[in-house]
Amino acid sequence: MNDFTARNPDFATYITESFYRQGLMQTFGAELVTVEAGRVVIEQDFRDALLHQHGALHGGALATLLDTACGFAAVSLLPVGKGISTIEFKTAFLSPGAGTRFRITGQVLKAGRSITFAEGRAVALADKGEKLIATMTASMMTFALNPA
Repeated sequence: MNDFTARNPDFATYITESFYRQGLMQTFGAELVTVEAGRVVIEQDFRDALLHQHGALHGGALATLLDTACGFAAVSLLPVGKGISTIEFKTAFLSPGAGTRFRITGQVLKAGRSITFAEGRAVALADKGEKLIATMTASMMTFALNPA
């Protein structure tokens, strides 16, 4: 677990509403399953539309899911009126994305005043259990939201 404290008392509602407004997450069919201060979990069913030519989850789709989980984990610690934008990430693909469902976790490592560091982990779920398929490290910049 973590010892982060949210600065927005309604962070979970804000993140949930924001997540489901993202057209790409709707296109993917991704689900937000956990929202905690400093930690977000997304799950994604196996879908043919998200596969590469060899039948595994496409790396671009996987990086998008990891970036989204890391970003919302960072957002969970922001005060009202602030947003996050990814400025850098590194993804390591450890194993083909084969499974019936995928669990993507974003976790804040350090929340600074202007930069937040997070890590992501993607796990393939199958009848044989769980398998770590990718990791991400990400840096995110805090900015003021435009009230309009």
